[in-house]
Amino acid sequence: MARPRGFDEQTVLETAMLRFRATGYAGTSLDDISAATGLGRGSLYASFGDKHTVFIKSLNEYVRQALAETRELLDGPDDTAVERLHGFLASGARFVLDDDERLGCMAGRFAHEVGTQDGKARDIIRGVFLEQQRILRDCVAAAQRHGDLAPEADARAIAVMILSLNRGFDVMAKGGMDGADLDAAAEQAFQGLPLTSRYRARSGEAAHIPPARQEAGPAGG
Repeated sequence: MARPRGFDEQTVLETAMLRFRATGYAGTSLDDISAATGLGRGSLYASFGDKHTVFIKSLNEYVRQALAETRELLDGPDDTAVERLHGFLASGARFVLDDDERLGCMAGRFAHEVGTQDGKARDIIRGVFLEQQRILRDCVAAAQRHGDLAPEADARAIAVMILSLNRGFDVMAKGGMDGADLDAAAEQAFQGLPLTSRYRARSGEAAHIPPARQEAGPAGG
C-alpha cells in the first residue's frame, strides 16, 4: 500500500505560484520553493518534478483561478453588462496597487520573462488571454444587446483593448505610477467606449438622483 502524502498538493502549488510571481522564473530555484512550502527537495521533486514542471503546474493553477475571477466579474445579465465592463476596468487599475505584495498578473509577468523562450508557458499564457478576451467580448455583446454600447462597434476589438489596458495598468503600477492617475485613466477608457446616447442620458440622470432615491431601485426606461 502506498504511503499517504503528508502535504496538500493545492497548498504546495499555490505557495509555489506566489514564489514565482514574487521573484520570477530565473530568480526562483527548487530550493526556494522547497523552503517556501516546507517540503523537502526530494519530496518536492518526486511529487511535482523539476523546477520547470512545478512552474508550469503553478501557472496552470493561476490561470484556472484567474479565469474563474474573470467570469465572476463579467458574467451576468444584459442589463448590467456595461457596469460590469466599467468595474473590470476600474479593478484593473487597482489590481497591483490594492495588493500589499504588488504581485500583479502572473500571466502578464511571464509573457515578458519567458514567453519568447518557453513554448509551454507561451501556450498557456496565450490561452488565458484568448479566453479572457472571449469573456470580455461576450460582455460587450451583452451591453450592445441592451442598447448601452453601439451595436455596430467591433466587440472583439473592444475586448482586446480592455484586456490590453488592464495588463498595461499592471506595468504602470509596478513602475510607480500614482493610483489616482490610473483610476482616471480607467475612467477615461470607459468613457471612450462607444456608449450610446441612451446610456449616457440614463447614467447622467442617475448621477443627479439623491442617494436615498438611488437606493430605492434603478430608474426605468
